[in-house]
Amino acid sequence: MQVEVERILCTLLWVMTVALMPGPVQAGATDKRVTVGNKNFTEQYIMGELMKQLLEDRGFRVDLRSDLTSMALRGGMESGDIDVCADYTGTAWMVHLKRQHEPGMGHNGLYELVNLAEKKNRFIWLHPMWNNSTYALASWPEFASKHQVATLTDLAGLYKKKDGKIETFVNFEFSIRPDGLSAMEAFYGFKVAKTALKAGTPGASLIALREHETDIAMVFGTDASIAKYGWHVYRDDKSFFPPYDLTPYVREDVLDKYPEIADIINALVATFPGGDERATPQIVSECQKIWQKLNEEVDIEKTEPKEVALHYLVQHSLIKR
Repeated sequence: MQVEVERILCTLLWVMTVALMPGPVQAGATDKRVTVGNKNFTEQYIMGELMKQLLEDRGFRVDLRSDLTSMALRGGMESGDIDVCADYTGTAWMVHLKRQHEPGMGHNGLYELVNLAEKKNRFIWLHPMWNNSTYALASWPEFASKHQVATLTDLAGLYKKKDGKIETFVNFEFSIRPDGLSAMEAFYGFKVAKTALKAGTPGASLIALREHETDIAMVFGTDASIAKYGWHVYRDDKSFFPPYDLTPYVREDVLDKYPEIADIINALVATFPGGDERATPQIVSECQKIWQKLNEEVDIEKTEPKEVALHYLVQHSLIKR
């Protein structure tokens, strides 16, 4: 009798142990792990959350590495610490690939060159968002009107006339990167005086211009403040800056393991103007406006990037709340 009871207890214990063990579906879901990276400014915070939340909804466990510089993000992709990120075609071409930008190069042509070159590095670039988040210099319209300057060529002439003594505010990265301030100065033939130049963290130049603490500020083409305050953006009339179109890319070995990532993220890109079509001036303009609005929700309305991303994904039926 005692032996029988012990046998029954052992059987029950075995059944309970099996019942508590994770099944194949749970194990499979747990095994789908990826690391997403993003840079240290608003647009990138939003993009990082868009990819993270969408991949999580599709069964991935996602580790988000946020607040990185361009170099740190690229280093993470090269070392294998980061699997997926979104960067800009112009940054990839000039900074990471160290290629020469030929003024006048178009959005489609540059994307194709980057895509081809990156395959040798075992990085797969997915469909681009044609938002041209390019660097630019801006001022209040009163400054442009007073000095009769409209383009970067005009502005360069004013810097030379004033021996570079125009209060100017840029972010730290733009002040040191190879396609940044020094290269622009050399290309347009002017120099900002050291006593007139300030550099700060991302967004600091926007605050300085808004508060009239600087005459000229570095901005991005998708900054919400441009539309909100009606700032004058100096046209890059000699096409110094290449297109900077936000494009997700994935390490090839990660895509070999999880090929579905391409379709998942391309579906996100397809919700923006142009989708997988070739860029046109209208598509670029429309996409910039979408990103200005998304950035506005964070920078001006003070909504958290993860909430902005969630609302966008739900609004475009990519996930269900």
